[in-house]
Amino acid sequence: MKSINYLFKYNKLIMLVSMVLVFSALPTNTLFAQQLIVNMAPTEGVSLTPDNVLSFQVQSTFSASTNATISGDLHYKATNLYWHYTFTQLLHPGLNTINVNPFAIQWTFSSSAFRELFMDYKKLPEGTYEYCVSAMPTSSTGEPYPIAEGKECSIQQSNDLFLINLISPDNDAKLYEYYPLFSWVVNYPFASLLTYKIRVAKIVNGQTVENAIARNNAVYQESKLPQTFVNYPVSGTPLVAFQPYAWTIDAYYKDILLGGAAPWKFTIIEDSVQKTLPHESYFVDIKNEQRATNYYAVGCIKLKYVLEDHLTEELKISLLNKDGKQIQLPQAVLQMKLGDNRCVIELKDKVSLKHLGVYTLQIVDAMGQVYQLPFKYVNPDFL
Repeated sequence: MKSINYLFKYNKLIMLVSMVLVFSALPTNTLFAQQLIVNMAPTEGVSLTPDNVLSFQVQSTFSASTNATISGDLHYKATNLYWHYTFTQLLHPGLNTINVNPFAIQWTFSSSAFRELFMDYKKLPEGTYEYCVSAMPTSSTGEPYPIAEGKECSIQQSNDLFLINLISPDNDAKLYEYYPLFSWVVNYPFASLLTYKIRVAKIVNGQTVENAIARNNAVYQESKLPQTFVNYPVSGTPLVAFQPYAWTIDAYYKDILLGGAAPWKFTIIEDSVQKTLPHESYFVDIKNEQRATNYYAVGCIKLKYVLEDHLTEELKISLLNKDGKQIQLPQAVLQMKLGDNRCVIELKDKVSLKHLGVYTLQIVDAMGQVYQLPFKYVNPDFL
């Protein structure tokens, strides 16, 4: 029993001596302190490539040159895409730039496609990623020192909107066909290796093109297109006249999202209908043309009101849809003066109205007399 206790105490003593020997190899003021500081500022705001991925700096506060193991990790948010590298470099006291033989760097990638994309074509996929670099000093035997690891991370976004350009239909195009041809071009030198995904979505309730394509369900979507053009399919959800649509293209390299085009807008119109529509509203005399038919409000309503009995008068106005529900107007009162009054009620960009939709402008004068003007709204953008 005593021999066992002696053996235990002997092993413990050997461990303590080993730790003292390791600690004695360090400067006396460096134990358990962070001696290497990573500065990643040179890598921020630039597109990372194999040529600049090591452009960070490492500050060493050691009094003598020290070997260090340097590691880098890049992870894409909400995906399984990542790469990792590691290498060793001799760091001198002060600020160090990285100068290492590329063949001395050990790389690991989440997939061979990601390796090809980054190493061969020097591109990163679209999305948000975190890039972290750490530096740990090591002894001549490769053992790490018992000090805090120097580490810094930065979060960046890769988004190459200008490398994919939509061609047809033009942005804000007015089309007379229900099965248009979509076409685009790409500026990648390896374009022949890419496949494409097209998305078409409705624009509703005054949405921007960007919000519509990002949030609304697609009326047409197709992936793995090998060419840079496609016709809207006859079997697809029928496109509706005067309904604005947004469309965009995403490019993929072996199922890795490489980038997307800035979305564009198009609208289908019917040529025969457009030829019969007026291009400007006339001033309608609300007293004499009450309940007039075939009044077209081309972006606005133009009213004529003759005041004969008073110096001034307030008219209360409201806008109703075909179901009688009120639509909020920017102004609810019109100020009239004695004589012939002409006023313009702006509708375009003020309220969301459907092209060729039927609405009613209701006017109530100071005596409670109600005037109603049914009209069809004409969006000037569709003329």
